[in-house]
Amino acid sequence: MSQPSSHTSLVPVKASHAVVLVHYGPPEATQRCLASLARHEGFSHEVIVVDHGPEAGLAAALEGVHPALTILSAHDNPGFGAGCNRGAALAFDRGANGVWFLNNDAVLEGAMLQELATLAQDHPEVAFWAHSQRDQGRLFGADRHPDWYAVSLPHHPDAPSGCRFLGPRESLSGASLFISRGQWDQVGPWPEDFFLYYEDAAYCHRAHRLGLPLALLDRTILHDRGTTTGRRSPLTVFYGVRNRLLLHRDLHPKVWTTRLLMGLDLLQKRVFQLRWGLLKPTWDGLLAAARNRRGRDSRY
Repeated sequence: MSQPSSHTSLVPVKASHAVVLVHYGPPEATQRCLASLARHEGFSHEVIVVDHGPEAGLAAALEGVHPALTILSAHDNPGFGAGCNRGAALAFDRGANGVWFLNNDAVLEGAMLQELATLAQDHPEVAFWAHSQRDQGRLFGADRHPDWYAVSLPHHPDAPSGCRFLGPRESLSGASLFISRGQWDQVGPWPEDFFLYYEDAAYCHRAHRLGLPLALLDRTILHDRGTTTGRRSPLTVFYGVRNRLLLHRDLHPKVWTTRLLMGLDLLQKRVFQLRWGLLKPTWDGLLAAARNRRGRDSRY
């Protein structure tokens, strides 16, 4: 696992739980997220922001926004999964009982952390706990995948009140995902070679394979998806295409014909939708997946 290059504790605190955010871009989204945490969360916690840059000065921009904040400087930007792992490693080294991974462009409307911590303590067999997202009035819950994602799951008892356990084709979003220390030791850290997108699907698939339940709460966070990366930017398209195919490659390494058909389908959709500007990042993503190129791509 990658280790942080340096960290700055604005207000050091010993807390029972930690919230980990991965920051990239202008500071405004991270400021809003931290302000909502400070406003709503009375449960003991610290916040660890993993700063992937690209600009300097995040510490000054966040000063005074949250009462217990540590910033890890990691401007090499190894990707979302690696950033989550850097923050979690520090939190667990400090003795945290659990870590809540929260997108830096998410906003809370009420207290949520104590419920997550209590559920994890009462149900230690559950791998991850997550919230749905509300984006401009639209509700997004678990992500549903094609049949090739499915895993044969053992029978689980009923989920706690206010939650449901995911089916074999579903995964939770990394926009709001909680893991206890015990499950971190069992499931392991986030996958790091996707750089951006589909690392949460790969992470959940690992928990599925271990036979562990994954729980979706019927509470939501506000999350204006695409604030940092853009909804249909070349970067979003490239990593979305490449990593979907890489995930299939990881799960079914010998079934290359399915990946070929998936790639052709993506290309024809761009043509028939008249999205000519997306053809190049789509093609680049297909080639990168075919060549098994992982991690950050210098072109995007």
